[in-house]
Amino acid sequence: WCRSHVVLRALWARLPVLLCFPSLFLAAAFKLNVPKVLLPFSRELHVPFVLEAEGGCYSWYSTHPDIVNVEPLYGNSTVCSQKALLSAQASQAAKFSSIIHSLVIVTGHLLRCDVIVDVIDSIEIVSRTREIYVEDSPLELTVRALDVEGNTFSSLSGMTFEWSIAKDDNMESYFGLVRILRYSEAEYSPPDYIVDLERAEKHGDRILVSGIKTGAAIIKVRIQESTYKKVSAALVRLLVLENVFLIPSHDVYLLVGAYIKYQVAKMIQGKLTGKFLVPLYFAMSSFLYCL
Repeated sequence: WCRSHVVLRALWARLPVLLCFPSLFLAAAFKLNVPKVLLPFSRELHVPFVLEAEGGCYSWYSTHPDIVNVEPLYGNSTVCSQKALLSAQASQAAKFSSIIHSLVIVTGHLLRCDVIVDVIDSIEIVSRTREIYVEDSPLELTVRALDVEGNTFSSLSGMTFEWSIAKDDNMESYFGLVRILRYSEAEYSPPDYIVDLERAEKHGDRILVSGIKTGAAIIKVRIQESTYKKVSAALVRLLVLENVFLIPSHDVYLLVGAYIKYQVAKMIQGKLTGKFLVPLYFAMSSFLYCL
């Protein structure tokens, strides 16, 4: 009753504004960035997620604050909130849910987001590619966590993970093929929580991997929290290649009996190195195709 009373008082105080500018609020698009959020249970921290709204100033509340807490965020030193920080508060390793209500203060329009807190059942490594080049741009690897039904968790912010290089059974030597980088060692900006973890000498749910020499390497990750010691580690196999190509690298058309000289070049950190000539290729037909 107290919360409803406060909301009604806020609406009453803003009624003159609404009457003066009705078209402004009728045209506003009141929206949330997501309809549902899945957060992991953790005994070591409250995993956060930022819920965003648009089209007005909002007040927020959770139907079960003991399961999911909601904290308004204010930008640019204003009293208008269009974002809220959600954090899982559940104290037991089980599935719980809460509803987050977002109320447009002026119009009373109500938005809803369902938040579920559950236990992580398995993890996977997500990669944009499985091939990296020696001494080239690093590759970012991220962890995706799933519940027992295969649903993907919305956030793993702040959780610690143990990343390592494992042995590939097809390779006699696997040391020195790749190196796990911290973002502070590279020219890339990670989320703030990754920066905080690296300062504490820990790894989060994403890392960078750099190729050192050719071969195949296995990257392994597991959740470091004791709650999830029985969750199997995730693996990904990466192939480290030399960034070698022919010059010219485009299609070549020659007359019968003609020939062309090719060069082989290697790209290292954006620079061409190691140019040298390869044997001459004679055209036995009117078309020569070069990969």
